[in-house]
Amino acid sequence: MKLSRDAIVDEAIALLQEEGLEAVSLRNVAARLDAKAPSLARHVGDKQNLLALMSTRLFFEALDDVVPGGPWTDWMVRFGQALWRKQRSTRDAAMLIAAAPAYVGSIGAIEARLAAQMAATGLAPARGMLIQSAVQALVTGWTGFATGPQGEDIARLVAIDAAMDSSLRALVHGFADDGLDPADMAR
Repeated sequence: MKLSRDAIVDEAIALLQEEGLEAVSLRNVAARLDAKAPSLARHVGDKQNLLALMSTRLFFEALDDVVPGGPWTDWMVRFGQALWRKQRSTRDAAMLIAAAPAYVGSIGAIEARLAAQMAATGLAPARGMLIQSAVQALVTGWTGFATGPQGEDIARLVAIDAAMDSSLRALVHGFADDGLDPADMAR
């Protein structure tokens, strides 16, 4: 197999799903690709860059699942639900998010995709980035609750999927009711 950044990230995510975040290393991914770790490093850099690339890929996959357009409140709820589905279906997602630094090469692409999708709903860039950041924080917090050491105890207290969805809707609609015009808040 010819090594490429995409192939390496694919294999790293497969390893994450099969064995968990602790198993993800350049050496382990290289072994699965019948290569050597230095060969991978030429394509993805160090382990921190690999984690960032994995996190970015998973984020874009979630964003691809968000139906575009509609009122901004509906889009934000769909965005949060897509993140939730992706994080819940990804082993150790909360730990990956916490461990992965922002990948410098993707920040502009992430911002551009988010801004375009939010602009189609009438949200100004600064306001949209604030709200989507709050949505991401809420979803990732629920992911940490659900998958952390106390996840089973929390699940006995509340229906986690329903509680996350209710919290998401309350957050988004709280922003809708805060008296600020969604087209305002220019940077």
